[in-house]
Amino acid sequence: LKARFVQRWRSRLVQLPPGCSDLGAAGRPTKLGLEGMGSTDEKMMGKSLFCLPRRLFVIVLAAIALLHGVTGLLHTLLIKELPGEQGAAAWQSNDHCVGHRCHDVLTCRGTRQASFHTREVLELIGNTVFGYWGLLGAFHGYTKDLQWFSQYLFAFPLFLFLLFLWDGAYCVVCGEYPLNVIDEALLWKLPNIPVKEAAKVELTEAMVAYPVGAASAQTHSPKVGFTNRLVGRNVFLLYTAFEACWGFFLAYCANQVRLHAQFTFSGLLGLGATYDIGDWRESVALARSRKVVAGGYQGMVSSDPVIVL
Repeated sequence: LKARFVQRWRSRLVQLPPGCSDLGAAGRPTKLGLEGMGSTDEKMMGKSLFCLPRRLFVIVLAAIALLHGVTGLLHTLLIKELPGEQGAAAWQSNDHCVGHRCHDVLTCRGTRQASFHTREVLELIGNTVFGYWGLLGAFHGYTKDLQWFSQYLFAFPLFLFLLFLWDGAYCVVCGEYPLNVIDEALLWKLPNIPVKEAAKVELTEAMVAYPVGAASAQTHSPKVGFTNRLVGRNVFLLYTAFEACWGFFLAYCANQVRLHAQFTFSGLLGLGATYDIGDWRESVALARSRKVVAGGYQGMVSSDPVIVL
């Protein structure tokens, strides 16, 4: 009886259609396409950052992205402004152009916050959507969701590079730093990093524009180079270094997510997703128990070591 059961089980596996390699909850083969579940063998998938298991790294990364996106969107809806907006001085200043009679859309003061708004909106929405997909994919082995998350992380450094060119052109043409440069290079949430808190408060609450010294040297204004003197360093160089490091880190994260999706779907050797013996036994036991309830395999004894629950 045992030999007959094993033979029938093996013949059923052989007759599975292409792309099917496991039993579903109802005892039927489940198709393993890009939308299906992948490998459960995580012991040989490698590590990220030299210490974290790759699956755990992807879960933490997706959770951080999702949390950042959701909290940022809630802040925007409740406070009516994006995280990192300028303070009261900019809104109360005559230099702030609002209303239907504002014709400064393509001027320096009209585009001072444009790159910042573009980055914040796309980043918050993208982190919420793709972070959610990445979290689902990492938890349940959905390779399609993992691939979407990986492609988003690969695309974001390119988006940062385009913003870098935009901000650089603004500095050259307008002779001042845009808000995106100030926010990325100086206004970190960490206390006294990379500049003192007093400088951060002055940048956000007191200053309306952020002059660049080299671009406005002919004006002989006392504000020439004031931003660099305030923080004690070249702001644009700091912005460039930060964006480069952040872009390389995102590319590394994207590659880790891609590798996890690849190993999940095709296995370590490219021969398909693999499952440990525990999952196989559970699938066999589940299929047998349902057939027993339906009247099948009445002659099997419960002491059989292969099919015991």
